[in-house]
Amino acid sequence: MVLALIGSIVPMMIPFYAILLSMTPSGLQFDKQLNTKYRAQIVGYSIMTLPRFELIEKKGILEKKLLHCTEIDFQGFKDDRIAVKYESQLRSDLRISEAKDIAFKSETDSTVTLALLYGQPTIIITFDKTTKQLKQRK
Repeated sequence: MVLALIGSIVPMMIPFYAILLSMTPSGLQFDKQLNTKYRAQIVGYSIMTLPRFELIEKKGILEKKLLHCTEIDFQGFKDDRIAVKYESQLRSDLRISEAKDIAFKSETDSTVTLALLYGQPTIIITFDKTTKQLKQRK
C-alpha cells in the first residue's frame, strides 16, 4: 500500500522539479564569462528535456538571452543533414552537455563565433544574430 502511494506521487513531482531547476542555480550545468560583453551557459531546466546552450549579452546590470540551441539543433546541423528526433540518435561525443570549456572566437555585426572544447576535438559554431539560429558548425 505504501509503495503504491509513493509510486503515484513521484510522477506528480516532475513539474515541481522543473520549477525548482528553472528558478534556482540547480539547473545551471556550466557558466563562463566569455568577455565583457558576453556570457555563455549550458542549462538543463527540466529532467524531461535535453540541456541547451545559451549565449547571453550583458547590458549593465541587465542581461538578454541572445541565442540558444539544443543538442538536437546542434547535431542536426551537419553536412549529411540527418533528421535527429530522439535522444538515442545523438552522438555521445558531440553533446553540448559534455563540453569542457567554451571560448569566444570572433564577432561581426551579424554573427558570433564560439569554440566548444571537448578535450581533444574542438567544434567551432557560428550563430546568426539576426535570425537567432545556428548558422554554421565546423
